[in-house]
Amino acid sequence: MWTRARIKQEAKNSLNRFGYWMPLLVTFIVSLVNGGLSATGSSTTSTVTTEYTTEYHGELTPAGFAHFLEEIFGEAGAALENFFSNPLIAMTTVFIVVISFMLGLLLSFGWSAFIAGPIMVGKNRYFMEHRAFDSKFERLFWSFRSGRYMNVVKIMFWRDIKVFLWSLLFVIPGIIKSYEYCMVPYILAENPHISSEKAFELSKLMTRGEKWKIFVLQLSFFGWYFLGTLCCCVGGFFVEPYYEATFAELYQVMREKAHGLSFADYNDLPGFFPEQP
Repeated sequence: MWTRARIKQEAKNSLNRFGYWMPLLVTFIVSLVNGGLSATGSSTTSTVTTEYTTEYHGELTPAGFAHFLEEIFGEAGAALENFFSNPLIAMTTVFIVVISFMLGLLLSFGWSAFIAGPIMVGKNRYFMEHRAFDSKFERLFWSFRSGRYMNVVKIMFWRDIKVFLWSLLFVIPGIIKSYEYCMVPYILAENPHISSEKAFELSKLMTRGEKWKIFVLQLSFFGWYFLGTLCCCVGGFFVEPYYEATFAELYQVMREKAHGLSFADYNDLPGFFPEQP
């Protein structure tokens, strides 16, 4: 029987034992891969709007802002009406928009399947090794040279599709399935040769009766992330190594459960060992 306090204390111990800054770099790279950093242009837009309305009316007033919107959208509406009056132009534009959307969707799925998924598995490999010894930064890219890259891609992609399809029914089934399959990236990090059927079966058995506790464990980091957001919106990056180390400890408990209840053996879950030179 595991407890949040013990899991989190073990995570702190591993970070203290083998260092914090390299795990921080690993999680930072993963955040970049997953689009964790993004820029917005809202402040620039606000400044331009203020300057325009002030110039037109001497001061920023509701009436001035309304006049500004009327002029801008009035001109845009007239331009669009003229533009789409030609059926050929309208059909071509719609075709380009649809193709662009589909291309963007394919690129997003491709990036998730061939880059982000294997990187997540490599990150899990790194943190599982970091529990027992000083793992190397290169382990983040372990999936690409594991000899079973396409198997990792296939299973991670299939996991995302399953969660997505369950989410189409209702939100709750999708959330439940996301917890049911949350051990799949760790299982692949331990054994990239495993079949998809076995990976999903093991994750399902590992998380049986544990989903609520895993949810509460995640929820226990809310305060840390909230404080991190207050620190110039970047403090959350410094919480990530602690979070990842905690879930590495959780997976260790889950794999011990799998071995203890004999629904996995050492062919399925062989363990984590230092890379041989």
